[in-house]
Amino acid sequence: MEKQLARRKDGFEYQKAIIIPRNVLSKQCIKNEIINNLYITNIGYYPKALNHYRKRNHGSEQHILIYCFEGKGHVEVEGTAYHIEAGNFIIIPKKKAHIYQADLILPWTIYWFHFSGSGADLLVAQLENHKAYAGFSEERNLLFNTIYSRLERGFSRENIIYANLCFHQYIAGFIYADKHITNDKTITPDKVEETIDFMRNNIDKTLSLKEVALAVYLSPSYLSAIFKKKTGTSPIDYFNQLKIQRTTQYLLFTNLRINEIAQKIGISDPYYFSRLFSNIMGISPKQYRDNRFN
Repeated sequence: MEKQLARRKDGFEYQKAIIIPRNVLSKQCIKNEIINNLYITNIGYYPKALNHYRKRNHGSEQHILIYCFEGKGHVEVEGTAYHIEAGNFIIIPKKKAHIYQADLILPWTIYWFHFSGSGADLLVAQLENHKAYAGFSEERNLLFNTIYSRLERGFSRENIIYANLCFHQYIAGFIYADKHITNDKTITPDKVEETIDFMRNNIDKTLSLKEVALAVYLSPSYLSAIFKKKTGTSPIDYFNQLKIQRTTQYLLFTNLRINEIAQKIGISDPYYFSRLFSNIMGISPKQYRDNRFN
């Protein structure tokens, strides 16, 4: 492995990442018989990730898929070194000690997933080669964007199932040469989707149920009924989930202080903000920032 003078776990221009909360994984993935055999825990995109470096002496609790779209990188799994170039992918099995880093001259642009489940274990175990050439596909990138955009809209049951079923197709495109990924069709917006759009566009505000309902021309009671039926949660709870999802982006990719982040998502009380974050993510904002990964 090449030595680096400056090493970064993350912090790259135009990067994207979502880490799904543990309580969501427990309720919506592990207990969901549709997807519990193979499901995403984390997803991200790091463009031209100069000085990107990770070392896990005891491996990860999940399997890791890294797809190199541009540039180069280096991966070592339990002492075996792999040179990664554009078009290559590698799957790092869970609990296997590993190191990976971007090339110093041509740093890689990567799409990556952490994934888990009993089916994932079987899939990874049957691989003869954990590194292979996957080539380039606009359809593959569109599918990644579809997965990411659905999770970015929040962790409703529908979004979680949809994203994970797409991931089944995504990973199959790497492992099985005879599989072809088709373009995702645009989902026709409805009132719930319109409400989510309104929430995302006003993440920095404090909104009441009445204000949200007024924005989409529905009564508060009717909006609550259709929203909970589709997402499994109330509009305000969902709004808070979106706020905390935005918070994780600030914690992962900026040096803003925690009280500054709270202001950016429309919460003036830092104590309430910390309690809300802990209730949704299972750890405090400081712990999340200190223990962020990939």
